[in-house]
Amino acid sequence: MNYNARAKRIANYIHSRRLESHRGVMPLPEPGVSALFGNDDYSGDGRTRELVRRLFEVAHDAGYEVLGFATNDGADDAGCSWAVVLSTDQLDWLKARLHDAFFESHGLYAPRGSALGAAAGNDSYAHSETFSQEKPR
Repeated sequence: MNYNARAKRIANYIHSRRLESHRGVMPLPEPGVSALFGNDDYSGDGRTRELVRRLFEVAHDAGYEVLGFATNDGADDAGCSWAVVLSTDQLDWLKARLHDAFFESHGLYAPRGSALGAAAGNDSYAHSETFSQEKPR
């Protein structure tokens, strides 16, 4: 499967239908594959590019493969939204890393792993959305 093309479709979808979601995580139908996304001006904001670079780095350090990356298309707003497809289905871990990468890239705190409490059930951290394709239980 061409995961760069998949990331492009996700970025375009997020940009056109979920622009109010600043960033988040979603499982994909393929087993063991998930996507991280953002609507925070990848092409125009160096902090967002740093956030994505940090996500690539922590995925690599954890042994997860980055399968694809893309930004949205558009005449006036290309590159506003982005998506990264990873070889993991650990949504809580991804959400915590997204949180850490956001705060680190924006200079709000430095220690990586500070959101580990979030992955363990502490909900007092940034509001990243998780989209699920499963029905609520």
